[in-house]
Amino acid sequence: MGKKTLAEIESLARKILTTYFCDSDMEFMISTFADDIVWLGSGEQQKAEGKEAVAAVFRSGKDGMIACDMCEEQYHSIDLGGGSYLCEAVSRLISKPESETCLNIQQRATFIFREKGDGLETVHIHNSVPFSEIQDDELFPVESGRQAFERLKSALDTKKQEYEHQTRFLEQLYHTLPCGILQFSTDPSRTIISVNPMVWRFYGYASESEYREAVRNPLQKVDTQDQEWISALLDRLTLNGESASYRRHCIKRDGEEAWINVVMGRIINSNGVEVIQAVFTDITEQMRLEQAQEQERILENRSLRTAICTAYPLIVSVNLTQDTYHCFVNDQLEYQFPQEGRYTELQDSSIPGIYSTYQEDFTNAFGRDALLRRFASGEQEVYMELQGRAADGKYHWLSIHAIAVENPFSDDVLTICLIKFLDELRQEQARQEQLLRDALASAQAASRAKSDFLSRMSHDIRTPMNAIIGMSTIGQIKLNDTRTVKDCFQKIDTSSKYLLSLINDILDMSRIETDKMEIAHDLFDFTAFVEEINQIIYPQTLEREISYEMRHLEPLESHYIGDSLRMKQILMNLLSNALKFTQPGGSICVDIAEEKRTNGYAYIQFTIEDNGIGMSEDFMKRLFQPFEQEAPGNARNNVGSGLGLSIVYSLVQLMGGTISVTSRKQEGSQFTVTIPFQLVTDDEEKEWERKRRNLLKGFQVLVVDDDPSVGRQTSMILDDIGAKTRWVDAGIRAVQEVENAIGENWMFDIAMIDWKMPGMDGIETARRIRRLVGPDTMLIMITAYDWRGIEEEAREAGIDYFIAKPLFRSVIYDTFSKLDKKDSAEPAAAEKRTQESALKGARILLVEDNELNQEIAKTLLEMNGATVDVAGNGEVAIRCFRDQKPGTYQAILMDIRMPVMDGLDATRGIRALNREDSASVPILAMTANAFEEDRKKAFEASMNGYLVKPLDITMLISELEKAIGK
Repeated sequence: MGKKTLAEIESLARKILTTYFCDSDMEFMISTFADDIVWLGSGEQQKAEGKEAVAAVFRSGKDGMIACDMCEEQYHSIDLGGGSYLCEAVSRLISKPESETCLNIQQRATFIFREKGDGLETVHIHNSVPFSEIQDDELFPVESGRQAFERLKSALDTKKQEYEHQTRFLEQLYHTLPCGILQFSTDPSRTIISVNPMVWRFYGYASESEYREAVRNPLQKVDTQDQEWISALLDRLTLNGESASYRRHCIKRDGEEAWINVVMGRIINSNGVEVIQAVFTDITEQMRLEQAQEQERILENRSLRTAICTAYPLIVSVNLTQDTYHCFVNDQLEYQFPQEGRYTELQDSSIPGIYSTYQEDFTNAFGRDALLRRFASGEQEVYMELQGRAADGKYHWLSIHAIAVENPFSDDVLTICLIKFLDELRQEQARQEQLLRDALASAQAASRAKSDFLSRMSHDIRTPMNAIIGMSTIGQIKLNDTRTVKDCFQKIDTSSKYLLSLINDILDMSRIETDKMEIAHDLFDFTAFVEEINQIIYPQTLEREISYEMRHLEPLESHYIGDSLRMKQILMNLLSNALKFTQPGGSICVDIAEEKRTNGYAYIQFTIEDNGIGMSEDFMKRLFQPFEQEAPGNARNNVGSGLGLSIVYSLVQLMGGTISVTSRKQEGSQFTVTIPFQLVTDDEEKEWERKRRNLLKGFQVLVVDDDPSVGRQTSMILDDIGAKTRWVDAGIRAVQEVENAIGENWMFDIAMIDWKMPGMDGIETARRIRRLVGPDTMLIMITAYDWRGIEEEAREAGIDYFIAKPLFRSVIYDTFSKLDKKDSAEPAAAEKRTQESALKGARILLVEDNELNQEIAKTLLEMNGATVDVAGNGEVAIRCFRDQKPGTYQAILMDIRMPVMDGLDATRGIRALNREDSASVPILAMTANAFEEDRKKAFEASMNGYLVKPLDITMLISELEKAIGK
């Protein structure tokens, strides 16, 4: 038989099996049955003979048919001869999903075909499946398949429940995790795909939709200065590659500052989309703690370094393994070494300066190899005293103390060398009492300082006291000589103020040296702070015919947090020195600028420069030591305790700042002080700033100032609040600008004109502009600190308003906020014109036990229009207040130390009275207690102010006016 026939036999067998098992169609198979067909099944009793019987068996099992897929088919055919053929078929049956059964078995079928005419008929079928899989009454393992299906279905249901549970858990976790999770596209648009609730809640939004509406791209929430490098970081991320993490600052919706830690990676999300996923956590509190710790660490390091450098003028940090060193040198050290380099070279260069007797011992003790051997053998310290030549060419005794330093990071051998210079009188004692050397040095230094202090203070206190006593005697003798008496009083006043400043300096030094000087951290108005300094210094510069200018560079905040009182003390000391040592015709200039911002602090730099007599290099080395002055002649002509700069230096250190000085004899001096002030976060201020940007919208403003820095800066500020500004540097050019504007049929709304300009001054410029414009342009005069001397002339020339330098941004804002376009009056000037004592008609209770102090205070108050009642102690004061009607006293001046009842208890007693004015009446302390702890006790007792004796009449009246509210 040919291959074609065998192929036909196998094709027929395959068709029978396919239609039966795959299509559940048995009729085709039955149509091939021969009349004498014999069928054998898989079960023990499964057998039938004859076409009808076999067909009946298969048809009876039709309902139990399972639709299957057939695979792994193999067919083998044999020619039996006589027109009969055997075909053996093997295949794997796998139930279809819709059959709701689970079947995966191998079946074997044997067919015998016989030729009939042109075709073939089936005369024998023997099919089998694994016997264990089939029941006796089944043609097919239906029940087994169904049981397997049920088991699989049960397993799948269990897995489904587990999956749904896990899905709910993950969803709950996603929505409640204390971190933000967001996914956004990898393309440049960075479109947000998904966010969890922590994201929009963290930034201050009420819902996800509100957040998505406001934020299209997550980089919108990144600070401008960080966007570029974060965008570059995003571009470097690779799919399933390493993640990137960083910390950054951010601003929430309400303006609150915060810090977050971000981890980003590029992944395929659950929807099969490639995205960038960012997970962030809020670390704001952690950063605040770190900033506080960093500030504390800086202060500790500075204090520690100051202390160590005071004890040891030269400290050398050495890495013996690497053969390197670094020097920490006191500014006043007379020995000079390279700041850093190779230790062996430092040693070799030092040997020639050591007295020959000690050179060998020095090498054996402090040579690199010698120190390595000694430390390796277990020694921890190497000490030696020797003689070395100083910059003056003479030999001096000094000690060198090398101490081994533990190195936890590497095997490098480290040491610290402490070098101290020894007095000849202490040489022998230093050898014998090494352990007491440092303590003895401190005691001797303290003793010398005490002796020097007592000697100088005895002289400096007696000098003004002698003047006070002498001038008092002269005044009493020449009572009829008015001019002489007035001169005596002026000299008594000058001497008493000097004596008071001397006492205050001594108290400040005492507080500093005993660590009782406390630095405040209070909110203060920076503009008012600068104005106070100008109000004090400017009149003094006018009196001495010295040019004075204060300049600033924006941006500067209107408010900071810090100690404005100590900052004022620093600047006043420096400016007072500049006034003392600058001759008439000289100049003093103060520059204020923000140096940098970091960790919530602004570092404000104050530069005070004069062209006075200057200082020598030798004196600058000891400039900040107590009681130091350049020369006796200067000290006598310019009285002072010699403590001022020492106090300035100590206060700068306490405030975490820096101070430096440059000076040359006969050329002048420049002091630079940098102090960190804490920044103020104020949402209302930011909103007000936003509103002010349209304050002068559409206004044409002309700025006239010969100083380019002032002109440009003023124009920038005015442009920022909506004005269209033109700046010119001369009066004649200002007049030309106004004429040009009139020629073009428009006019300036406002002209800001500097008073002092070369050529045509501000008043003449204003006069000419007023002639051109009439009343249609507001003219504002820019003056230096006080305009009372030129006010009348300026107003006659057409000036409407005055504004004082320096022109801070906040000053300009506030000035134009008060103006009602062109019809505003000048409030400050009006106040000056109508000024009279605010105490007129006020009734004040004076509580003072000392009769002389009673007389002084009562007289001063009555001279200013007040009515004064006097109480000799706190108990009488309470009785006086209680016996009067509510509202009788507008203020109470209360001494602290008094017999019977002191001022603190008296204040508490008045506050405790059951009457409407007991809690509101202003009570001001009036005491000789000048320490900070006394001030705190007064405010804790509910006092409203604190005045230190001897009373300054200006300060007394000013504080009373503030308290009374006039």
